[in-house]
Amino acid sequence: MPLFSFEEPEPKLNPPISCWREDMPENHEPQLVPPQLHWLTTLNDTFLEIPRYSTEVAWGGMFVCGVFISIFAIGWGWFGFVMQDGLDGYWMIAMGLMGLMVFSGLALFCLKMYFVQPRDQPLRLNRKRQKIYIYEYKHTFFPWLKWPVTIRSYNWADVHGEICYPGARLDMGYQLFGSVCEPGTNNVIARFIIAKDSRERSSREQLCQIWSYLCVYMQHDQVVADPDSPGRPDDWRPRKADQWPAEMELESTTAPEHAVTQK
Repeated sequence: MPLFSFEEPEPKLNPPISCWREDMPENHEPQLVPPQLHWLTTLNDTFLEIPRYSTEVAWGGMFVCGVFISIFAIGWGWFGFVMQDGLDGYWMIAMGLMGLMVFSGLALFCLKMYFVQPRDQPLRLNRKRQKIYIYEYKHTFFPWLKWPVTIRSYNWADVHGEICYPGARLDMGYQLFGSVCEPGTNNVIARFIIAKDSRERSSREQLCQIWSYLCVYMQHDQVVADPDSPGRPDDWRPRKADQWPAEMELESTTAPEHAVTQK
């Protein structure tokens, strides 16, 4: 029998998140690290709002693709006119114009994604109601359509924290997820990203601090109002998130007794 034995930690949720690294302490338990946020939008006695960066799109890649496709579209159209010289009919010009229209549409989509589509999908935690609200966009392919907004809400007691580390080149770095389980079980029914950090050494600890902050706040304890990175990150511009729907704005920012008074 060996003198020492070490058991590898195993995920407790079913199913575990892909590329799992660590389970966070339960949100009702004392937290093991000091609470600290990267960024903060609103903090008061009723609700907390933090900005959340959209990770579904490689924003810099969209800009590069948009520029490259724009140049290609112009070159394709010019090539059609040049090749038509000396030929009967206009089929080369038609091909050039058709390609120009198709590639211009793709370039418009990429450039609109970079310059117009909002990147901030905030989270709100209402400690009077003990609920979390997740603001998300439903992506559409057509560049001229506005992305519809969806709001998901869950009981905070059903939310567990998990840290993963995807190995993909474009999505590398530790990520903190909230995993929603069926009440009283470890069976996951939904997941949402809370924060992401691509820095190697300190990022895992910083994500633990973010989880600690959310838990301490929802436990009605005192938290520090100043985040460690004031302002908005440069690559989160050019637009802020759209307004919350009126009904969800009221619910997510008020205590239950306020809603009864309003009725």
